[in-house]
Amino acid sequence: MTDTDYDYDLRQIDLMDSQISRFEAGDVSRGQLINDLDSLLSCLRTVDQDWKDLFKSEWWTLEQIHAVALDRKQTSLSSESQNLLTEAIGNLRKLILNAKVGLLKTRT
Repeated sequence: MTDTDYDYDLRQIDLMDSQISRFEAGDVSRGQLINDLDSLLSCLRTVDQDWKDLFKSEWWTLEQIHAVALDRKQTSLSSESQNLLTEAIGNLRKLILNAKVGLLKTRT
């Protein structure tokens, strides 16, 4: 892997973090966040498969919550769904931080 690949992945990871922040600020819809995170995950070049699997698992929680809300035509989430969403977002943030640290260590 080249430094360019690591830099590329760092940018994708930063975009993931930014999209989550935008979602939390109300600037990005739940559906858009889910799509963006999935797209960004599929672009990663150097992040290991275990990390990707953990990320996809948390992403899947978001996807399920969103699908249930759409199916039930809910404009707001139940408290249980909101708690699951908040937990998944927190776990995604931890994974993102771990990926940043790992990529920066690998580069040096």
